[in-house]
Amino acid sequence: MNTILIILPYFGKFPEMFPFWLESCRQNNTIDFLIVTDQDLESPSSNIHIKQTTLQEIKQRIEKYVGFKVYLEKAYKLCDFRPIYPYIFSEYVSQYDFWGYCDCDLIFGNIRYFLTEELLNRYDYLLGMGHFHIQRVNDSKYEKIWKTARGLWREIYWQEVFRSPQNEWFDELPYGVAGRYYEMYPKNFWSGYMPEKRCFESPSISYIDFTDAYNHIDIYKNNMDYQRHIKRLPFWIRRPAEELSNVIYKKEGKELFAVGINQNGYIIHRPILYAHFYKRNISTRTHNVSSYIIRPNAFVDNFPISKITLVYHSNHPSIYLRKYLQKIKNRLNRHFHLKIK
Repeated sequence: MNTILIILPYFGKFPEMFPFWLESCRQNNTIDFLIVTDQDLESPSSNIHIKQTTLQEIKQRIEKYVGFKVYLEKAYKLCDFRPIYPYIFSEYVSQYDFWGYCDCDLIFGNIRYFLTEELLNRYDYLLGMGHFHIQRVNDSKYEKIWKTARGLWREIYWQEVFRSPQNEWFDELPYGVAGRYYEMYPKNFWSGYMPEKRCFESPSISYIDFTDAYNHIDIYKNNMDYQRHIKRLPFWIRRPAEELSNVIYKKEGKELFAVGINQNGYIIHRPILYAHFYKRNISTRTHNVSSYIIRPNAFVDNFPISKITLVYHSNHPSIYLRKYLQKIKNRLNRHFHLKIK
């Protein structure tokens, strides 16, 4: 079995959902995780390793490797240094066949169910969206790739990226190192995208419910983030398939499912690699970290799934109440701000 190490540097207080993320890592016990942090954290299992350090020490490691001063005053900027994790954490990475990184605002499903031995033996670079990614450790192509990649939003290259005070999203698609890897070696790249769906969910915070732009064909057709890049990234081409509405996520031990109602009115449980909740405000209303439901604003205890419960929880009244209260708060803030001026 190919060995895999996933790296998460995280500095400052962990998010509220962190225990759920951590348990989803523990359940994937054939994959190792390295958490690099300044927080007091004990490992819950043998596949989770903790390195206590400071952001300043990581900055020094980076500067020693690249040979010049870099900008790393805030932990969020670490995203731009992900492509060089195998060098700055080489004492860990060198022991594995694959290394990678992930966010902790996501929940893993059964990773090996999707990242099979067949895939790992065939491809060198897998995924690449920034939420979760792995690649081969011994890859002679890689240095040339990351040193000729550009930032996501503008034409800026690695030395300027490392000095920039902005986050340039240097690692991820559609440009970045992931885009450059595909451009140079498409046969060695596995995206996790299929014409009918992608193997993970990343619902946009632009929608109250769990709407993943790629996994909803009507949204996809009008999503310029996809449409403007499909000529150079043809794996982003999507065709109509089984679309789900009223989606929630269900965690059952190692497995994670997107659960929704298809166009024929049937309830579908679709296995997914992970669900990513980019900056979505999700509270925790259950103490069970291994078996639960995720609705668009909360982790809750498992409940019997029916059409009625799916519609109710995917459009829970508290979601709309929170949005209404936030609107009131924003108006009050604007009102008092104008008065003070």
